[in-house]
Amino acid sequence: MKTMKQHLSLIFFLGSTLVCFAGYCWALIDWTQDYRTGVYRNDHWEAFYETLALLIYTTLAIRFMIKHLTLPKNDT
Repeated sequence: MKTMKQHLSLIFFLGSTLVCFAGYCWALIDWTQDYRTGVYRNDHWEAFYETLALLIYTTLAIRFMIKHLTLPKNDT
């Protein structure tokens, strides 16, 4: 039987995951809008650090999923 602490930990984990995912989506939308409006043509430093941050976060997320998530094997 799960304790109250385990339930709160699960709720906290899910909530923080949703907040981080929303932040990532916001950053990706901002990056796309800046690219379309030409902000990166004028400010190369902003283009560099925003693109680098998105690439690092995406890479870490993919590595985490590969390491910690297992998919069912297809036996056909």
